[in-house]
This record gives sequence, structure tokens and C-alpha cells, in this order.
Amino acid sequence: MSEATLFELADKAGLVCVWHDVFGTEHRVIPDTLRALLGVLGFDAGSETGCRDGIARIADEAQVAPDFITTSTNEDIVFPGNPGRFRIVHDNGSVTDGFAMDTGDGLVRIRGVADAGYHRLEFGAGEISLAVAPPHAFTIADALGDHRVDEKTWGIATQVYSLRRDGDGGIGDFAALASFADSAGRRGADAIAISPVHALFAGDPGHYSPYAPSSRIAINPVYAPVDCQDAPTTGPDDLIDWSAGVALRHEALRAAFTRDRDNPGFHDFLNSKADVLRHHAVFEAISTHRQKMGLGSDWRCWPVAFRLPSSEDVHRFIGQNRDDVAFHLYAQWRVRSGLRDAQKAARDSGMAIGLIADLAVGVDPAGSDAWSRQDEMLGGVAIGAPPDEFNRRGQNWGLTTFSPRGLRKSKFSALRDMLAAAFMSTGGVRIDHVMGLARLWLIPEGAEPGEGCYLRFPFDDMRGIVMLESARHRGIVLAEDLGTVPGGFRETLAESGFSGMSVLWFERDGDRFIPPAHWRAEAVAMTTTHDLPTVAGWWRGTDVAWRDRLGIAGEGAEKRVWDRGCLWSACRESGAAAGDMPAPGDGDAIADAVITHVATARSALVILPAEDILALDEQPNIPGTTDEHPNWRRRLPDDAATVLEQPRVADRLARLDRARRCPG
Repeated sequence: MSEATLFELADKAGLVCVWHDVFGTEHRVIPDTLRALLGVLGFDAGSETGCRDGIARIADEAQVAPDFITTSTNEDIVFPGNPGRFRIVHDNGSVTDGFAMDTGDGLVRIRGVADAGYHRLEFGAGEISLAVAPPHAFTIADALGDHRVDEKTWGIATQVYSLRRDGDGGIGDFAALASFADSAGRRGADAIAISPVHALFAGDPGHYSPYAPSSRIAINPVYAPVDCQDAPTTGPDDLIDWSAGVALRHEALRAAFTRDRDNPGFHDFLNSKADVLRHHAVFEAISTHRQKMGLGSDWRCWPVAFRLPSSEDVHRFIGQNRDDVAFHLYAQWRVRSGLRDAQKAARDSGMAIGLIADLAVGVDPAGSDAWSRQDEMLGGVAIGAPPDEFNRRGQNWGLTTFSPRGLRKSKFSALRDMLAAAFMSTGGVRIDHVMGLARLWLIPEGAEPGEGCYLRFPFDDMRGIVMLESARHRGIVLAEDLGTVPGGFRETLAESGFSGMSVLWFERDGDRFIPPAHWRAEAVAMTTTHDLPTVAGWWRGTDVAWRDRLGIAGEGAEKRVWDRGCLWSACRESGAAAGDMPAPGDGDAIADAVITHVATARSALVILPAEDILALDEQPNIPGTTDEHPNWRRRLPDDAATVLEQPRVADRLARLDRARRCPG
């Protein structure tokens, strides 16, 4: 078969056949990768005829009037069709009538819609759903309001599981988060950015990475505010013992379900929730049942009759296990109530934004979303990253995500459901690896990470829907745009009202640390992230010691000595520090200086990890490791309600608050 035909089909199907790495080197994707990925996308690329049929199919689909259009307010809408009368039913119930004008090329044009929202366009014998996005997302300035238009603000990032309270069973929850948010808000914070709280696997507590969820719509019931009577469970060095802690919290939830199953609020919840949460509850019931039998939770290995949510065997299972399914729905009711209460505590404390949820880039292919929405998800591939200067083999994240074709066919329902869940009871959302709205690196099953290919996503549609959901929920959007991004991408995000991220460790010009006053105004300023060293740990060299222990390449101890001097010079130049450098072991002194330094950023919002607020050495996660480093297991040292009251910490926050509210 002709390689040219294969590449033509791949390009039209959204695969990027030629790409450039971070060094500017051009790469051409090998044919075997293209054939494998085209198969995943639903095309037969095994022959010349198959490729030509696929090309023709794509051309035919382009001539069919779509049943879903994403547009912007007051932007004319153009689509295939013949001139004629139309009717728009707006989401507020009002109606607009008009005439669709012929453009002369088989398309018609109607005047744009002035109000953002999800509307219905009736045209001829059919109808088209419209997602009309506002000019920009709900912004930090919108959240602060007119009375704080010239003011800059700050927040704290925390891992929910790390927070402490009496009776928590060894794992932080939304009750502890409410206490922490109240304490932070009373000290001037306007936001609390939290780790992902997506649902994991109830039957597999050893699967606890928050960035490898089973579902991005359901919430992890471990965070429901229940009290465990047993002593808190922690492992060596006060690390979370997830298996023991999850068992305790599920036991407490089961007891609460027995007492509370007739609660009118729970029954209202049951009557109001869409099938997506019911599907998750059924998945959890089946998965947990199989785990207890030692059969595994991966639905791809279930008997064929159980691999489809709509099958007769699944319905029979539901009938025979109604109590278990009801429990998992009850767990969702309790955990959602807890999240709502935590957001209320944040806002009641004076926060303008409150909680900022974290949206993972993908889901575990063995999980609930992949099972319940198979037509909208990619199967037989993993998402990751191509080889770069940090990882010459590339990365396989072991996750999957949406299918672009599946999204279009379902009117983007999976994306809309996911965003609505993320914005629910929060003041905003951080989108992990925001480049995934435009393209993702796909790796065929069984291939090496470097043998992948970029797949284009409908960026304008997805961006518009994010903007619309942001405006509907009055929630800000933080876009994790670190690393190499396509030209113009950050500018487009800024125009859309999304805030990027500027992180201290990456804001450098050679050895020199760039003054925060010169960082991007449209980005949130941060000292570090969960994947990077804390300020005190970097200063002490804790991260260097970990890399040496684990055999991970990176900056050595001698280079760190030089870099300490560079950072201290930057802090002195910004007015955040004076005098001689602190000793390498003086985490409090360097935290004081660096936090004040980053507070000089012109960004509307500064977010500082709790680990830096408390001058802790250890970071939550080291990428590329699992059991070699205690990822996602560390807890903060004191109770969530009082951890910010330590004199040194309270003074640090007071100076931060003054610096942000009274710059200069």
C-alpha cells in the first residue's frame, strides 16, 4: 500500500505525522504506529483500499450538518444546509426566530447568539445543540470584584489527604479541609488549591495516586467527613497506611449508611443524579465484589457479559446487589456534601475564590469512566510524553482519555459532565497538562513511549466549553502550562481568561533567577508544585539526596551550592532578604525570604504549597517513582485547624498578606 495514502488518512484523522522535539529535531512517525492508532480511532489502515475508504468517510462526515456546534457570543454560525427559517430555544426558555442565509457554497449562516449558554437550534426537520461561550472564562479579577480591582491576592495549595484532625482514621478529609480553609481565610487567603479528589478504586486501596483516577466525575468517598473511632493509622515515619486507613473510613461510611439510608436528603440526591453516578456506583459494586473473590477490578478482564453497563447480566447484578449499589451512591452523597461544606467554610472565612479543584489529565483505563463511557474514551492506547531533555525514553503515564470522535458524536457530554463535576462546590479548577485540550501523545498498547504520536483534539470546541462551564459556575480556570508548549498557545489561553502557571524553579535565565515582578501577569505565581522540591528541601539539598539514592539524573550537590547563591541574590534584589545567606539547614529563614520574594510577582494570584508555608523539606511526589519514594503518603505536622497558628508560620502569612495587599 502507498505510504502517502496512509499518512493522508492519519493527518485527516487528527494524527500529527511529523513533529519536532524540544531540541528542534524533526521526527516522522513510523507507519506501524500510525496503523495501530488509526485502528484505535476506528479506521482500517491495513490496506490501500481501507485507507482510501477512511479518507472518503471523513470527507462525507464533513458534509453532514453537525448536531452540536460550539461558538462564541455574537459570532455568526455557519453550517451545511439550505436556506430556510430557524428557531433558537434559549436555555432560559426564550425563543428567537430568523432566516438562515445562503453563503453560496452549500453552507448557511445565521446571526450570532448574544447570550452564553447551552441552546437549541431548530432548523428544517432537525435540531442542533449550541454551546455558546462567553468572551472569556470567569477570571480572578471577576472573583475579587470591583471593590478589589487593583488588589493582588494569595492562596495555599494542599494535599487533602495530608490534613489532620481527631478521628480521621489516618487520612485527611473534607472536614479537615473545612477547618484548614477557615484558618487560612481568617489570615487573608482567598483560595485553597487542593489535590485531585477524583474517585479511585474502593476495592483496591493500594491504588492511591490522585492523578490516576477511576473516574473524574465521581469523588473519592475516602474524603467524606466521617469519624473513625479507632486510633489514626499511620505507617513508619508517620506516613499514611492507605490500606488500613481506607478500610477504617469505609467501615465508618457503612455504619453511617445503615443509620442514614432513609434520610430525605439522600433520597432527593438519588432522584436527581444522572446515570453517570449510577454507573460509577454499579462499577464499584461489581469491582469490589470481584476483588473480594480475588478476581481483580480491571473491567477489561471481567466476563464479556459484564463489560457493558447496559448488559442483562449487569442489570441482574444490580437487582441482586441493590444494597451495595445504594451504599456507593450514599458515599457519593456524603462526600459531595462534605465538599460543599468545605467550600462554604472557605467562603464564610472571607475567601473570594475558595477551593480550587485539580483536574487530572486522564483516567485509569481499568476504571469506571473507561467502562461506562466506552464510546467516548480511547481504548488500546496510553497517553504520555515523547522523549525530551529530562527523559530520553519518553513517558507512559498508563492513563487514557477522551476520543475526539467520541466527544463529537456524544455532543461533548463526557467533557461537560467532567467539568460540571470539577466546578461543583468549588471556586475554580486547575487543569493538569492543559496542552491536552489541543493535543496528547498517544502510545499504542505494547509500544515504547518514544514510538507514539500526537493526536489533535478539537481545541476550539473544548476551550469554549471550559469557558462556558467556568462562567456558568463562576469558577476560575488555572491552566498547568509548564514545559514546552506550541507557539501562541499561552497567548490564546490568556485571551480566554485562563491563568497559566509561573513556578520559581523554572523562571530562570541561565543561572539567574528572573525577578517575580517580570513574570507573566496572566499566570499564577508559585514557589513550587507537588512534583518539585519544596523551598526548604531545595535549600537543604533533600531533593539531590533523593535523586542520588534513587539513581535519578539531575543537578548535583556542587551545582546546588552555586544555585543557592543565585537564589539568595535574587531575594536580595527584590527586597525580600538582606545580609548573608542562611545556612543550608535553615529552612525557616529561606522560606521567609522566598515567599516574600514570590509575593512581589505582578500576578493577580500567588499560590504557595502548604509545605513551603510550613518550611518542610519533603515534597509530596517524585515523578517516575512508585514505592521507592513515599509518594502521596506524607501528612502535615499538626491539626488542620491550628497548623497555621505556629508563631513563625503566622508571621510568615501576615507578611505575605501585607505584601500582596499593599505592594511596594
